[in-house]
Amino acid sequence: MLGAIQIIAFLLFVVFIVKGIIDIFRKKKWRKSFLFSLISFVVFMIAIINDPTLDTETASNETKTKSSQEEKKQEEKAEKKDSETAKKETEKPSEKATTTATTKTATPKAVQHGVKAKVVRVIDGDTIEVLMDGKQEQIRMLLIDTPETKHPQKPVEKFGPEASQFATETLKNKTVGIQVGKERTDKYGRVLAYVWVGDTTYQEMVLEKGLAATAYLYNDLTMLDEFHKAQYIARNKKIGVWSIPGYAHVDHDHGFHYEEEKKASQLPLQNLNLLRSQRLLQSQSQSQNHKQSSSRTAPTYVPNIQMAYHPTILLIKRRWTETKIITLVNNKRR
Repeated sequence: MLGAIQIIAFLLFVVFIVKGIIDIFRKKKWRKSFLFSLISFVVFMIAIINDPTLDTETASNETKTKSSQEEKKQEEKAEKKDSETAKKETEKPSEKATTTATTKTATPKAVQHGVKAKVVRVIDGDTIEVLMDGKQEQIRMLLIDTPETKHPQKPVEKFGPEASQFATETLKNKTVGIQVGKERTDKYGRVLAYVWVGDTTYQEMVLEKGLAATAYLYNDLTMLDEFHKAQYIARNKKIGVWSIPGYAHVDHDHGFHYEEEKKASQLPLQNLNLLRSQRLLQSQSQSQNHKQSSSRTAPTYVPNIQMAYHPTILLIKRRWTETKIITLVNNKRR
């Protein structure tokens, strides 16, 4: 609150300001009134600065603002704690439900998709070794064939390393389902089976990538339609073994056929000499034909008769005659 001295000083300041303005209009001495107003304003300001009540009010206001800010912070902390506890309560039943669901679904998968086994080694794109029922078995995948990489009588075929790499990335050191076919083993003693990775067979995966083809249809054909669908995707995109015409075949049992064109360095010296002589003869015949054609199309000599009727020569003749006629007419007038 303002004191008595402050009020009096403010009123004097206002009065002398008004008086000075009136004196200016009446053309009287106005400097004294403005001087008194300035003095009263200075007194007013000194009284306000030295007033102790104002300091207490500002201090009380500051304490009030600080207390209000602290109360807000405490309320926010309490709200965060309540929200965290609510989240934890909601997450706990969902986690329980997911764990129960996984335990429920894990058991039927093992029953539906054969026997659980761990892949120990990948031999190539269609043959693996697994630990199954405490034994190490070699599995040959049913109804597919991948290009050879480790055949004793064949070289490494195109897309064979890619198929082996895909098998290692997908299967090695992983648990899979082994569904044995109608005939358990082949003539080499390998177990013939479908290899399940989750809900899909590995055969479908490798066929869709274009790294295998359907083949050897003499055992279990239960999944053949699904394999044809997966293979159709790769054939339609023309990827992998289907990118080379005539390399892969549907439902075959004779492997992959692809012969690269022989390079010039692989040809014998006699064939190379023959090729060089043939090219020389071709170049000579082409040069002779070019000469004959150029001689046929060369410009022929134009006789004088044709030159006489050339348009430029006719124009020169016409102008010459005109100038001659003009000179004759001028001579007659003289």
